[in-house]
Amino acid sequence: SAAGYVKLNGPAIVLDPNSTIVIEPACRAFVSNLGDVTVDILHSDDSRDADGAATEDLALRAPERPDPIQLSVFSHRFMGIAEQMGRTLQRTSVSVNIKERLDFSC
Repeated sequence: SAAGYVKLNGPAIVLDPNSTIVIEPACRAFVSNLGDVTVDILHSDDSRDADGAATEDLALRAPERPDPIQLSVFSHRFMGIAEQMGRTLQRTSVSVNIKERLDFSC
């Protein structure tokens, strides 16, 4: 677009070869020409977008507190990814500190 970004009002899904981003109903995303994505959570006082047009009803606002089940699921997924990265680093490293002592601080 002429402003250097694309604006998406939720609900929307942004796909690229390496990731998927879900834009919730009460959110707005800006995608730059470089592919950077910024997501803003809308509040009732944000009822007009940058062009001055009224946005849809924001009755489906994002919750103030995170859902404990989703928080637990993503926490375990990220921990699993970190553990897999550690095992791969241990398996492929040449350094004794990493391979035998499991010291990933370097």
